[in-house]
Amino acid sequence: MDIVIRYVFKHRATGIIETKVFSISQLEEQPAQKLSPCFDTTEYELIARNLCFDEEKGVFVGDLINVTTWFGSYIASVKLGEYEQDGSGDEYAPSKCFGFYAEATDPDRTNEKGYVIVPDYLVQNSLIRLDSYKLIGNIYQNPDQLKTEGE
Repeated sequence: MDIVIRYVFKHRATGIIETKVFSISQLEEQPAQKLSPCFDTTEYELIARNLCFDEEKGVFVGDLINVTTWFGSYIASVKLGEYEQDGSGDEYAPSKCFGFYAEATDPDRTNEKGYVIVPDYLVQNSLIRLDSYKLIGNIYQNPDQLKTEGE
């Protein structure tokens, strides 16, 4: 398994955002400047470098996903780092974990009956434990998605 990284660049003159995806083996084979003109720091600014969680679905750290649970659907941001995982429904203290996780962007959102869609113990949830999620997009090319989708 090769590690895959998404690079997000902003063209200095036009402000256009470009994304490039490379594996570690591609980056080791030749200098980055030969892989893409975006690595020219006089023309482009590197604004993000994200690890891939799910290569098949194209899900990277920094992406927004729509998570479906039996409570309802909610929007979450994909993150990598330390988080607290509690799958017990608040019966036990949460465990400190490290890895890829989904963090609800609007944890106080309610459904049509007034019930909270994301209980406290699911605000941060391991991506591996999620039964169903769908990629919405990334916040670099669609920064307004976070506001629109999280409402």
